[in-house]
Amino acid sequence: MKQKAVCISPIDWGLGHATRCITLIRALESLDYKIFIASEGKHETILKEAIPSATFLSLRGYRIRYSKKRALLIPVILLQLPKIIYAIANEYFWLKKIAKQYDFDLIISDNRFGFFHKNITSVFITHQLELQTPFAWSTRLNQIITYQFLNNYAACWVADMQPPNNLSGVLANPGKLPGTPLWYMNCLSRLLHEIKNEKSQHVVNESNGDKIKFLGIVSGPEPQRTLLENILWQQGNEQDASFVIAAGLPNDKLYNKITSKGYLYRHLNGAALTEQILKAEYIICRGGYTTLMELIPFQKRLIFIPTPGQTEQEYLGVYWQEKKWAISFKQSEFNLQTALQLASEFDYQAPPFIAFNKDALVTELKRLSL
Repeated sequence: MKQKAVCISPIDWGLGHATRCITLIRALESLDYKIFIASEGKHETILKEAIPSATFLSLRGYRIRYSKKRALLIPVILLQLPKIIYAIANEYFWLKKIAKQYDFDLIISDNRFGFFHKNITSVFITHQLELQTPFAWSTRLNQIITYQFLNNYAACWVADMQPPNNLSGVLANPGKLPGTPLWYMNCLSRLLHEIKNEKSQHVVNESNGDKIKFLGIVSGPEPQRTLLENILWQQGNEQDASFVIAAGLPNDKLYNKITSKGYLYRHLNGAALTEQILKAEYIICRGGYTTLMELIPFQKRLIFIPTPGQTEQEYLGVYWQEKKWAISFKQSEFNLQTALQLASEFDYQAPPFIAFNKDALVTELKRLSL
């Protein structure tokens, strides 16, 4: 009997799309699927680190950059629309060509709108059925365009729990749903694997003896990634407490920094990141959706600094603070000492969490006749 093959490709708009695919890929691998991953750059590096047995295919990403100023973000993104359209067309024709070489049974796109094949079962992963934009009309227009693209897929897999217990609010639970069949996957947390991993028991047992005040998890498009890193590094070194920053730069071999109070790692793999999370009293991060799914099982006090102008993160910052799952600050107003003081007084509540389940995946694959 022929071994089934799946080709999966995450968009390169932040590391979260790559890292949340790790749990799904591991499940497919355990179901005896031959794994092909289409990616490039640091996303490919992270996936190779986690799934070394996969076959990697080089596919150009969208390569989006942000502006330094929030007010310029929308114009900067609009100026890159030709590049985005090119990337969508390029991935479609790339897949059409590469599928002749490899006999894929399943195509999985994480937010890449052109990554589908008309003759192969294709599914789309997202948590953004209603992506938030600055205006109601543009939010609705974006949803119409998204739903049109979803018509090219046999199913839409939503990386969240079934409403009303979902983590992403209206993003994955809009008033109008697409016609494409939905499957709510629950929470894709690759670090849950590290917590349960037998090798991580040493981490769990030993990490309590070496506490740090905060762990800063920095990622996302430039130049905002570097701006946040600089804020946390400078203000962290002004505090009388130890801290760690994970810079999210797996390909920059010489990027590590160290002072008497802080350590900046260019990159932390799953086990190493788990170790630092367990040591930390507070986690400071952008509040990107995948990061949230990964952090919930640790039940840590979360401090968000949404990327300026990135409406999804700004929405999640407000939504999670209203739910008392996290506390959120604007980057332009952020002060580390103030944030830590307010976080110490904040009435944190544990968010709901249902982990992704392989048996549910098997049921969905059967529904797709796979």
